[in-house]
Amino acid sequence: MPMYIYNEENLMIKAQLIIGYNIMEIAKSLNYFLPKLMKYNTGCIGKLIEYYFFGKHINNKFNQDIPYLGIEIKTVTINPDKQVLYDSYICSCALLTQNVFWEKNNISQKISKILWIPIITYNSKTPILNRIIGTPVLWQPTLYEKTILQYDWTNIIHLLIMGYIQDINEYNGYILKIKNKAKKDVNAKIIDQYGNIIFTLPKAFYFKRHFITSII
Repeated sequence: MPMYIYNEENLMIKAQLIIGYNIMEIAKSLNYFLPKLMKYNTGCIGKLIEYYFFGKHINNKFNQDIPYLGIEIKTVTINPDKQVLYDSYICSCALLTQNVFWEKNNISQKISKILWIPIITYNSKTPILNRIIGTPVLWQPTLYEKTILQYDWTNIIHLLIMGYIQDINEYNGYILKIKNKAKKDVNAKIIDQYGNIIFTLPKAFYFKRHFITSII
């Protein structure tokens, strides 16, 4: 049954109720089906958490998960020492229709406020079903962080507009980076530095793991 999150307090209470439970326990309590090949389905934990909060799956590519509260929900894998293990996916990067104004760009909306749900794992071999929910953090970027994020984003968009395809994935920002999003058999159109339309792998914005570690 779909559920409604009324306010931030309601959201945080609900997030705190699953602290210390593992993925299997949460799935069983919700009668939620988990795929057998869990290690090949990196988005399954996020979908489970989404189902826990809302009682359904949502598909907000351009808005926050809870648009009326302006909040995005993200899971992040950490070790027991609260060190983030991987860069964190934020949103897709449009290659042909990118909005060149930061305030109106998709990523600016997505990161305005994020509820981070840590997923604790002892090492990379820990079965996904045994990984544990950590203490949630409701984060909103400071003015300084916003400035750095916009700086990184501007540099990436400059490379995109100029058609420097190879340089986009190599850009090493302070907080943001671009990574390939899809499998190698999936292609997206982009205009190269010579004005030609070519095909490349779809791209996405990621927060670098050292930055997320600083706020978890």
